[in-house]
Amino acid sequence: MKYYTGCLLEVHMVTEQEIKSRKFKCDFEKEKLSYQVSSKEMEIFYEKKTKLAKTLNNFVLKLEMDYDCSRNKIADKIEDNCQQSWDTYKKIINGRGKATRVALYKFCIGMNLSREEADTLFNLTEGGRLTDDNIGDYIFVRALGQDSIFYFIYEFEKYTGKSIALRDRPTK
Repeated sequence: MKYYTGCLLEVHMVTEQEIKSRKFKCDFEKEKLSYQVSSKEMEIFYEKKTKLAKTLNNFVLKLEMDYDCSRNKIADKIEDNCQQSWDTYKKIINGRGKATRVALYKFCIGMNLSREEADTLFNLTEGGRLTDDNIGDYIFVRALGQDSIFYFIYEFEKYTGKSIALRDRPTK
C-alpha cells in the first residue's frame, strides 16, 4: 500500500523494473502532426472529432440519467473522479478543444471505463489507438479498471516526468 495526497492506495500498476526493461518507441507527448493534408484527410479528421465529441457527451448523458441529476452536478462528479477541470471536457464536447491523451486517460480511469470504451475514445483522436510502445499508453492500460485516479497520476508523473495532477484548484 502507498499513500498519495493523504489517500491509501492499492498498488496494481507498473513497477520501475518493468518500465526500465521495456523499450518505448515514442514519447506519449509527441504526436504525428502534418500541416499538409488533403481535403479527404480533413474530412476524416472532422468526422472523428465530431464522433469523439458525441461519444464523450453520451458518457456524460448516461451519468446524468444514472444519477438522475443535472449537468452541473455531474460536472462536479467528473472533476472529482477524473482530477481534471470540467472545462476541458466541455470544450471537447462542444468541439472547441483538443482531446489530449492525458485528458482521456484521466476520464477513462476516473469514470472507470472498460478497455473497450477507452479504445473507442482513443481510436477517434489524432494520436490514434492505444499502443504498448507509448509509455503513457502502457501505464494507462495497466491502471485501467484497477487503480484510483490518484495512484494513476502518481505513477504517470513518476515514470514520465510530466505533471498531470490538478493543482491549485479553486475551492467552490
